[in-house]
Amino acid sequence: MNFFKDNVEDTFLLLFEGMSEAVIVVNANQIIVAANSAAFEMFGYLETELMGAPLNKLLPHNYHKAHTGHVSKFIEHSDKRAMGKGRDLYGLRKDGTILAVEAGLNPFTLEERRYVMAIVTDITVRKEQEQSILDFNAELEKRIEERTHQLTEALAKEKELNELKTKFLSLVSHEFKTPLTGILTSATLVGKYTTLEQQPKREKHLDTIQNKVKYLNTIIDDFLSIERLATGKVNYKFSTFHS
Repeated sequence: MNFFKDNVEDTFLLLFEGMSEAVIVVNANQIIVAANSAAFEMFGYLETELMGAPLNKLLPHNYHKAHTGHVSKFIEHSDKRAMGKGRDLYGLRKDGTILAVEAGLNPFTLEERRYVMAIVTDITVRKEQEQSILDFNAELEKRIEERTHQLTEALAKEKELNELKTKFLSLVSHEFKTPLTGILTSATLVGKYTTLEQQPKREKHLDTIQNKVKYLNTIIDDFLSIERLATGKVNYKFSTFHS
């Protein structure tokens, strides 16, 4: 930190080294003129490797142009602010790995020369945690959407089944009610034909009862066949024939 003078240097050195965040000071040309131990550790450089180096050395290559213009405007306005507010910032370590960072910029003037002190915090772990939460939320939303779709389909099928059930019961009611009414009527009339002369009428109604019972039995067999088809209890046997 040789850009400071004597006791001023000692004061700033004490303050810088007492901070857990990385502290980097650049001049108006964006040349690094001071840094603390946390900065060397964060970026993996020795003090001799950073002093006098351009600030871009600590930035991914694709950030160089935009960052240079950003810092220049900042030095001109000379106000304190969070660097890159509203967008992600990244630093570049000596070994080539990229880390997510937050940086607060603090301009100051010393001996009529402008400098900017950047206080940098490594937020890589936090970013990874935030991304994990975003991924988890996305997966959760996907599962909820899939489950909602499944429930919607299930409800639609249930509605369809209820409609079929209603139609089926209506059909069964009609198919059973008509012959049962005929059976009841014939059974009532049979009891009234007691004389020998009335036997033909009696036998006619007995035949009607028998036929309608057979009809009902056929309907029941048809319903049972449908049930066996639905449950897979029917074995099919295919054969070829010529007309």
